Amino acid sequence: MTFNERRCEVKATLNWADLRALGHTDNGGRWYPNEDIAEYFNAIRSPSRAWPHSYAKAAQTLKFSNWLFANRVELAHRFFKEV
Repeated sequence: MTFNERRCEVKATLNWADLRALGHTDNGGRWYPNEDIAEYFNAIRSPSRAWPHSYAKAAQTLKFSNWLFANRVELAHRFFKEV
């Protein structure tokens, strides 16, 4: 199965429980990704007091799910077992 075929099949996003496994939160409730997936978030605004969930919201998109399958296949299969 090619990446494009698999990409069409991914219709699920990550929930907050999955995000806890992919990163950590600080005392202010801001979520930060683990180093192995941090490269995806380079172009996204860092969490701040005004925007505490900027990384978390980006991680809950179909775009991130597809990126995970393209770049971290073993990690993606851990969260998306049906694909």
